[in-house]
Amino acid sequence: MHFSVADSGRILLQAKSKPKSMSGQRGDLDRKRQRDKQNKSINRDQTKQLLDALDSMVPSSKRKLVELNGNLRSFRTTLHLLEDLVAHLRAMPTSARAGKRRGDSGVSLEEATARVMSSQRECFMSVELPSWRIKGASAGLEKHYERSPLRMLGGQCFLHLVENESVDVLRAAGQAVMRGEAVAPFLVELRTFSREGLVCLNVIRCRVIPVHVSYLGEAVLELEAQERAEVRESWPADLAGRFCMVVRRDPATSNACSYDITQALKELEADIPTPMSEAIKALSTDHATQGIMERIRGSVQSLGRAFTICISKLTDTHLSLGVDEENNLFINFYIRLRLPQLVGGFKSNWARVFKLELNGRESELSDRGTKVYGYVVTKVGEDSLYSALLYLHSSTGICYFSRTFTTTPEGILQSVKVFRDGSDEESPRRFYVNMVKVAEEDRSLLATLEEAEHH
Repeated sequence: MHFSVADSGRILLQAKSKPKSMSGQRGDLDRKRQRDKQNKSINRDQTKQLLDALDSMVPSSKRKLVELNGNLRSFRTTLHLLEDLVAHLRAMPTSARAGKRRGDSGVSLEEATARVMSSQRECFMSVELPSWRIKGASAGLEKHYERSPLRMLGGQCFLHLVENESVDVLRAAGQAVMRGEAVAPFLVELRTFSREGLVCLNVIRCRVIPVHVSYLGEAVLELEAQERAEVRESWPADLAGRFCMVVRRDPATSNACSYDITQALKELEADIPTPMSEAIKALSTDHATQGIMERIRGSVQSLGRAFTICISKLTDTHLSLGVDEENNLFINFYIRLRLPQLVGGFKSNWARVFKLELNGRESELSDRGTKVYGYVVTKVGEDSLYSALLYLHSSTGICYFSRTFTTTPEGILQSVKVFRDGSDEESPRRFYVNMVKVAEEDRSLLATLEEAEHH
């Protein structure tokens, strides 16, 4: 058999390009499969993040309940989400779509607000800064206030919907935005209202996430709960007996008296009914103490701060916690004069001040200009009971003030912050009034109250 020169060349080339061994080919395939697997995992994660972001921004169309069986947080399927996205883009104004084609940067606040405010599940709100006045809220956020006395969230100051400790956090964030600084997500203690069970105030840790922020003083924020709200169907059977006592203001652990809080509120053009004003009224109209009260007024020469402090030194307050037939808590406040032994040691009978119902209904402290509502916070410890009073303008339903109380077997601490909104130039003034236990409960008074409850 004879080979030509060309044949010899081809044989030589084939010898040089001999294929790899089978083990080498198998190694390449394994590496390729591993790369493909990693790429698919990355793509899945990125796709999920994109779908979650779109799910919170794209309004949901009305669908039958049986159709809502998807894996997204809105219970839509991916196909449903894409259908809603197409419908939403078609519904956008032509000018907005043209702006995108021209390459305009950013999204207007109006567009961002419209996208998120339709969410039924997520909690979004738009606010004015630095005042923190709420301009609008998503349906998902509004649901947490359906059982509250607030007529609507729009117009409320968000600072009154958080605990005192969170007020300064929000003020600092608002001021940073106005200085043109970036604001990272931060935590606050948010006040919401129970959606089922007993009507209570829920305080939950919440992450505030800036979605759209403008240095002109506007922002859209997402509120992301970090814990579940507790549902209360009943209270511990022995709860009422834990917090019955006689208390008196302790000047060493208080930085204010009732008069100081009232004067601070008057500077905000708010004249509110207070527990102390009701107590003074009760003592001044009682036949046994009326004359003594007149002599105290004459000796103090003023009805201002000195008079209030004098009365707090000469009076005892009786607190008694009870549970009504609907399983709601209430507190009875009674007061009496107790003069020092140097001036005879006179001790008057107990005079009723008011009964504070902690059930979310309008309380006895309300007057023509202000409606006052009492709530108990769901988190009740073995040795502590937390409650709050919310003060709303009768005409508008806007909350402008609140008092928080921490009751323990050793007494009751009142804490308040006085401010108009986040645009106040000065930091909110914080006042403490600590009423410490000075005696056990008066069993004869409790027996009288219990008898009256059953008639």
